[in-house]
Amino acid sequence: MLKIRNEILRNPMALIGAGVIASIVLAFFMEGVARIALGGPMKPAALICQILGLDSSLLWVGEILHYGLGVIGFPIGFVIFKVVTGARAGVVSGLIWGVILWVAAGTVMMIAAGQPLFFGFGKMMWASLVAHLAYGGVLGAFLSNSAPKE
Repeated sequence: MLKIRNEILRNPMALIGAGVIASIVLAFFMEGVARIALGGPMKPAALICQILGLDSSLLWVGEILHYGLGVIGFPIGFVIFKVVTGARAGVVSGLIWGVILWVAAGTVMMIAAGQPLFFGFGKMMWASLVAHLAYGGVLGAFLSNSAPKE
C-alpha cells in the first residue's frame, strides 16, 4: 500500500497531466472518430446518468464524472495496476490498461445501466475498444516519459 501511495505522490502533476491529455485523445475518438464510424458521438455521460438514475437534463453531471475519472481516477488506477503487476509505465502497459477499462465499461457499466453486455456486440463495442486503447496508450506513454531518469 505504501508503494502505491508513494508512486501516486511521486509526481501528481504528471499523473493528472497524463490523465488530461489521454482524456482529450479519448474525447477526440468519442466525438470525432465515432461520428465517422458510427454516424454519431459516443455518449458515456448519458450511460453514467442512466446508471445513477439522473434525468437527461443533468447530462453535465455524467460528463464531470466521466472526465473526472479520466483525469484523476483512471490514472491512479493505472498506477495501482503497475504496482500490483510489476509492469512499467509505457505504451504496452497503457494499452493493457485500456483493455481493462474497456472490459469494465462493456460489462460492469452495461449491467449497471441495464444494457446488453459489450454494447450488444455491435459497432459501438469496437469503437469503445479503440477509444479505450487510445486513452490507455497515451496515458502509458506520457507516464513513462514523466518517470525520473536514474
